[in-house]
Amino acid sequence: MEMLTWTAQASPPGETPVVVAEYVLNELGIFVKRERRVPKSAPLNRLTGFRVGYKVIQGMEYRAAPIDRNAILWQKVTSVAENAAGGLRVRGNREDAIELFFDSGMREDVLRFIRTMRALHPTVAAADYGAASWICWRDDDDWGDPFAPLSDMIAEELNTERFLEPEVLEQTMLPDADAKESIIPNFCVRCGGKLFPDSRFCESCGAQIKVH
Repeated sequence: MEMLTWTAQASPPGETPVVVAEYVLNELGIFVKRERRVPKSAPLNRLTGFRVGYKVIQGMEYRAAPIDRNAILWQKVTSVAENAAGGLRVRGNREDAIELFFDSGMREDVLRFIRTMRALHPTVAAADYGAASWICWRDDDDWGDPFAPLSDMIAEELNTERFLEPEVLEQTMLPDADAKESIIPNFCVRCGGKLFPDSRFCESCGAQIKVH
């Protein structure tokens, strides 16, 4: 299965504990797992509230505690736009959103992967059992090993059968308007600067991009 995976800091520089996000983009969709990290020598005076506290990660100089995880399948992606931190915000299902953080050198690779997969998997407004299963995965309190690689968690879920409640399926239903592809010009009409596939503003001059 074609896959793009990386880890990036998702919290502002200097903020503690540091929030780190692990990402997997594959032929199914976009997946993320987040955890808090503190130096191994830092004093601990409380737990994270996730049923487990900070754990020393073997071979690393930090303790980690899981926060959450999420998944949006390609056919349920409704928009991709820049976020304030220079990354991307992917929205999907009824109300899901995943913030993608990455080094500037990865930007073209990430956008190219997203563009390719969205072309291969057009948005579907109808209820989707596959997408609903990943919503259950997102909300599941039992992660097995919460410090396992995200790719291993995905592989495990693919071999898991779930009973889906009607209200979970409803979360995958999209208004018809959300299923329509937006047409965005390749260059800014004000300054001529290059626009990325899902730009909502020009990074060169700040002009808002009109979506038709």
